[in-house]
Amino acid sequence: MNVLLAAVDLQTGSQRVVARAAELAARLKARLHLVHVIDEAMVLYEPMVEISVRRRLQQGATQALQQLVDGLPAGLRANIERHVLLGKPSQTLARKATDLQADLVLAGRQHQEPVQELFLGTTVERLLRHCTMPVLVVTQSETEPYRQLVAATDFSRSSHHALRAGLALAPDAGVSLVHVFEPPLLLGLLRHDPLHTDSLMNHQKTRIEREVKEEMAHFIAAEEHDRIDTRILSGEVKQAITAVVEETRAQLLVLGYHGRQGISRLLVGNLAMSFLSAPPCDVLVAR
Repeated sequence: MNVLLAAVDLQTGSQRVVARAAELAARLKARLHLVHVIDEAMVLYEPMVEISVRRRLQQGATQALQQLVDGLPAGLRANIERHVLLGKPSQTLARKATDLQADLVLAGRQHQEPVQELFLGTTVERLLRHCTMPVLVVTQSETEPYRQLVAATDFSRSSHHALRAGLALAPDAGVSLVHVFEPPLLLGLLRHDPLHTDSLMNHQKTRIEREVKEEMAHFIAAEEHDRIDTRILSGEVKQAITAVVEETRAQLLVLGYHGRQGISRLLVGNLAMSFLSAPPCDVLVAR
């Protein structure tokens, strides 16, 4: 990864995003761009005031970005550029990320009123719709390199992209690669025959383990295999993934945004959004 873009909204948590972005940029020897977008809606009535609202907002944002950089350790301040733009936040950020050929976009978790979030979605969610590169949502104050990550996989291209990005961000971390399958409805009819039920579940697990190995052979470098612990679980997907995050004390959860098939795409996207609404740790989402 050579270029990182950190979306900075200058709200609570901005320092956390900037600190994580600076740590990653220094470790990856990448250029870091801090971008703040002034919502164009805030200057719609600029001609009605004597002093340019836009100019004041731009000056204030520029100063605030500089203060965030000044708050970093001296060794992390190099190769950081600052940008203050005007527009619709999610679209402007995505366009800037594309223009810069960014490899990763970082953002903070955003808090909105429940009704507003229901109808408008968060900036992060809208950003994911527009960005082609992975998005890292930073929730933790800790900026040490990630030591443990959990990656959910459904064998889709999206989950492949997410895992690759996670491995690049955390080259020394232990990895738990998790696939969760929900037991077929047929098993509900076989409760009276536990031996038959166990046989079906074992068959399903064996089949999926074989799929995981085949998939890993295709998209994961051989030298990465030793640090990946594969887990095949059954049950409700979010609960199972959350349990692994808690058990391993992971600092990073890696998810794909699109699933393997049409209906699955909706389910996987909803899964990613459900984790972003109450993230258990930092969350990396890729399309």
